Formats: sequence, C-alpha cells, structure tokens
Amino acid sequence: MIWGLPPMMYEELISRYPALSECAADIKDGFSMLHECIVGGGTILACGNGGSAADSDHLVGELVKGFHLKRPLTAARVAEFTALFPDEAETIAANLQQAIPAISLVGNAALMTAVANDTDPDYIFAQQVYGLGRAGDVLIGISTSGNSVNVVNAAKVAGARGLKVLALTGAAGGALKDHADVCIRVAARRVDKVQELHLPVYHFLCAALEEALFGKGGMVPVVAKAGKKRPEPSLPETIALIVFDFDGVFTDNKVYTAQNGDESVMCDRRDGLGIDMLREAGVEMFILSKERNPVVAARAKKLNLAIKSGCNDKVTFLNAYFKERDINPDNVIYMGNDLNDLEAMKCVGFSVAPADSHPEILKIADLVTPEPGGHGAIRNLAELVLNYGDKLR
Repeated sequence: MIWGLPPMMYEELISRYPALSECAADIKDGFSMLHECIVGGGTILACGNGGSAADSDHLVGELVKGFHLKRPLTAARVAEFTALFPDEAETIAANLQQAIPAISLVGNAALMTAVANDTDPDYIFAQQVYGLGRAGDVLIGISTSGNSVNVVNAAKVAGARGLKVLALTGAAGGALKDHADVCIRVAARRVDKVQELHLPVYHFLCAALEEALFGKGGMVPVVAKAGKKRPEPSLPETIALIVFDFDGVFTDNKVYTAQNGDESVMCDRRDGLGIDMLREAGVEMFILSKERNPVVAARAKKLNLAIKSGCNDKVTFLNAYFKERDINPDNVIYMGNDLNDLEAMKCVGFSVAPADSHPEILKIADLVTPEPGGHGAIRNLAELVLNYGDKLR
C-alpha cells in the first residue's frame, strides 16, 4: 500500500483511460516520489517544449493553488496575518490558499533568452535546475519523444545535484528514460496522442497530492516508519505527552560564539506560538536535552517549558519518567533531529523529525515536518496535533 495515494481516484483514472494500465506501476511510483518530496519540504520543478511547456505551466498551476479542494489557511496561519495586519487579516486569509511548492521553468523569457544567446539554448532548463534545485526536490521533465535535448540536459543536472527526476514520455521513453528515477511512458507514439494521455496523468498526480496533503485526514505530511506494522502512520489514540529535543528542533542546530565565549542560538517565534497553542489545548510537554548550555535553560524559561538537561541516556530517563507518572509510551510524541535521539524516538508511539534532520532520523520518523529545525518545525507539529483535538488527554 502507498500511504497517501487515494485509491478511488487511482481506480477512476485507470477506468477512464485503460491505456494507462500499462504504466500503472510507474504512475504510483511517480506519486510516491512527489509525495515524499513535498512532505520532506522540497519543491517540484517542471519543464518541457511546445505543448509540453504548456503542460508544465498547467500542472504547476494546479499545485500552487487549489485544484479540486479549496485549501483554506489553517487557524495558525491566519493568526500570523492577524498579528501583523489585524484590520486586513480576514481579507488576506480569505484570498489565499495553501500551496504545494512548484515552479515552472518554461516561463522566464528573460533568463531563457539570455542562456540561449550567451551560452547554448540546449541548457535553458539545466541552468535553472542548477540555480533553483536542491537535493530532495523533484524535476518533472515532459517530452513526447523523450529526446528533447534541453529536457534531457536538465535531467542530467538534476541527478548530479541530488534531485529526483520524474519523466513523462511516449511509449519509447527516448534518452530521457535513462536519466529518470521514474519514467511514465504512456502507450502512444504520435505527439498529439501522447499529449492526450499526459493530461490525465498529471491531472491525477496533482489531484492525488492535493487530496493526500489537504483532504480529510491529510493536510499533514506523514511518512511511514520502517518496521511499523500499522497500514498507515497515525497519531497516538491519545496524546499524553510531547517531548522535544532542543538543538536542531527549537534551533537551526547552529551556535553563535562571541569573542568572550558567550553563546547564542537562533529560534523562531512561530515555534513559540506553537508551544502556546499546544499548552492552551492542554498538552503536557517538556524539553529533554543532552546539553547543559544556559541558553537552553533561558529559552525553556521564556517558553515556560520544563527541561531536563545534561541527559546522556534519554531512553533510560524516559522509561523512568513514564513509569513514575503511569504514562503509556504509545501515547507519547518525541521530536528529535540527530543520532542521539534515535533510540528515544523508537521507544515512543509517534516520532517527529524536522525536515533537515540526520538521514538516519528521517528514515525512522513517523512525521517529517515541511519546515527545518528553528524555522517553524514545532509549529508544523502543533498544527497537526490541534487538527486532531479529540485525541488530547
């Protein structure tokens, strides 16, 4: 089972377009790749030529604003506008929708003509991938033949830069298929027939992503934890406690040292508001940190959070804490980012990792937030928990 893939939408796609059954597995893999990109905080880039350029613009338009769903802003996002523009917040929020980050590479005429004039037109998309793409992003390359040189070059650069590549081609796949992580080769060869099948494919991908992220039970990026038996990751039946690591969760994992040795860190006010929101909802929380740095205690005091610092064995501490307070570990959420959190995250019911966490942490986390540590990751978690208010103890 692919978590997040709306089965009814998929079945309807194959029912309406039987020819797509030949590439059904690749369509599912393409969805999984895009879903993983977005829940990991990545961006989708798209490019193509001629009609495929129009398709690139088209699919990005379906992602960045509502497609089938209205995608209203969450209460927390509205609160951000209210804090800055109290008289206009309602109007601003009413005219915005939650977005899936996506960029079309076909619309920047000044940049593309500059590349074509100054270097080589075959690199008009590759240059943009090099400048805009980041590891974890996905490039969607659309080419009916699979041999569009500028799209193939973009795919090559994407691979070198750590992006994944999803190709949409005709039956042959062309050179592009050799540089794609997933290649959806529709069962047609004539240009117009290929394009007629590309449309329902990317419409499905856009609609399925929207439903998985913003539909009922969605709107929150969740990925499966390796080894879990449950069919879909979900929050604990009851949320009794949230435990936070500090560095890399409340901060960007950096420390700033002055000439006199004083240290400081950077935190995000959105996370502070997220803590307030959780406290108002009655959620018990505390910070569990290996550090003894005074800045950790100072931030905890500012947020009115209990803290256990200097903890070298988090699992032993947590087990004793749970036993003393008669807390079921299955009802606990732990948020951490690095290897010293690994075992602690395994001993609770639900684990959360900021987007920029250590790769080993990202592999075992139940939730990977869209934002990195120190940049709103805790707010992401707060919004998830508050969307499931009936589960609070």
